Amino acid sequence: MSGFEQARVKVKQGWLQGDTAGPVKIFKGIPYAAPPVGERRFRKPEDPGRWRGVRKAVEYSAAAIQQVMENPEDISNVHGVPQLLAPSQYEEDCLYLNVWTPAKTGQDRLPVFVWVHGGGLVAGSGVECVCDGEGLAKRKDMVVVTINYRLGFFGFFAHPELTKEGNGTSGNYALYDIRKACQWIKENIAAFGGDPDRITVAGQSGGAVAVGALHASPLMKGLIQRVSIESGPIFWGFMKPAARQELEEKGQRFLEAIGCSGIEELRKRDAWELFDAYREICQDPMYFTYCIDGEFLPEPYEKMLEGGNFNDFDVMIGSCAQEILPGGEEGIPTDLYEEAVARLFPDAVDRMKEWYPAKDAKEARKQWSTIASDLMLMGSVRLAELCRRSGHKAYVWLMNKENETEKGRRTGSPHCAEMPYVFGRVDKGERNPFLDYHWVGKDYDFMELIQNYWYHFSESGDPNSPGAPEWNPYERDFDVCILGNDSHMMTDREREKYAYYYGRLMSGEVFPVKEMMMRGLDCGDVKKAEA
Repeated sequence: MSGFEQARVKVKQGWLQGDTAGPVKIFKGIPYAAPPVGERRFRKPEDPGRWRGVRKAVEYSAAAIQQVMENPEDISNVHGVPQLLAPSQYEEDCLYLNVWTPAKTGQDRLPVFVWVHGGGLVAGSGVECVCDGEGLAKRKDMVVVTINYRLGFFGFFAHPELTKEGNGTSGNYALYDIRKACQWIKENIAAFGGDPDRITVAGQSGGAVAVGALHASPLMKGLIQRVSIESGPIFWGFMKPAARQELEEKGQRFLEAIGCSGIEELRKRDAWELFDAYREICQDPMYFTYCIDGEFLPEPYEKMLEGGNFNDFDVMIGSCAQEILPGGEEGIPTDLYEEAVARLFPDAVDRMKEWYPAKDAKEARKQWSTIASDLMLMGSVRLAELCRRSGHKAYVWLMNKENETEKGRRTGSPHCAEMPYVFGRVDKGERNPFLDYHWVGKDYDFMELIQNYWYHFSESGDPNSPGAPEWNPYERDFDVCILGNDSHMMTDREREKYAYYYGRLMSGEVFPVKEMMMRGLDCGDVKKAEA
């Protein structure tokens, strides 16, 4: 029996011993970079060290430092994303990845699917309970990889000293981590039966924001071939990159607040002491976030895209029909809902009533989320339009699949709803992907559909698969595939409302989409974008 059959492979750094689960070989906790601690803190990731003998790769590594719940059974909510305690401890030493491969030999050259976890770039891990790769790898002939990367304060802290040290740039360490993981994968994935020339990097929510940055960054040229951006378009989306100078000023204030003399001293401080001080002083977990650092992102994101300055990757991008429901189970009073709709869309009051009717408070709550989610989809549409303009291929989706219960029909298709189906996590997905939900036939059918689409996109850049509804590339306006129990390309009637939103957004108007989802009706007014 060969070493590969025994889940033993040799990578650039040395031999790895994994485990098997039926036809899938699993390798956990593989270092793709050196630990970002001590003198390596707040620096770009460096190559991992080598080892002699055989390294055990059968347990997950630590997750990145983040807010930790005291009770592993608790569920908290980070920027609308339910979070469970990751199945490991949390440490500053977190730059590891995991591989699931169904390959029969090291020469199979299967497509590779790399997952960048969500959590607003401040939480989560590559082994969230829904996102282990076994359920996808065992059903589809592809290698699945999940990664950890630095988060929040440790992933994005910037300071003038660091900028000087970095030859004019600082921050964005998390993005460099993801790039480093891609480099490691390209160098080593053939040993696992993967094809280094067919790598798709996918991410959801905060992970999608990161993957959108990869799509634009000149530092990613030649490393990967495709990206899948799920519920996190940067264009007209939730999270825009800040100016590096803004984060440098925040960094300077933070050092003053903790009585630190400079970066050398900061690197000697205990990591959890720093994180606790950060939480207390800065309050907002996203106080430090990704930025236009001059290198990874040389210019503002929209400017790069409008100028065609992005990578020639195949793109699949989309979101869910009711991303985040505002308020509580009691819903939104219909009179207040109608007043808010009239305030935001005064030139389309009658059409909005036709597009989003609500006969009671619970329907009004769902429809308010649907409006915000439709506006969010326009970021995906805009990216696809710019891909089309530059001669690149893009596929856009909107998922309206609800779980097959009364609650599912009442609340819709939420943020993260595609994840249990993509990863084949049967009996998960009750309102969020972490909670139990007893699947029925339609759920299994949808899993087969969506896994086939995601597999074929990873294999060739075209998601279409035999027997599935045809998914057209973005060739005419609002070429969007509606993914659900009745999957289809968006009809002319459906396109009408999106053309209305798109026109207003293109005129420079900015809708408070995030606030609509998080705060409900108390979301302010539409404003004009700054020049």
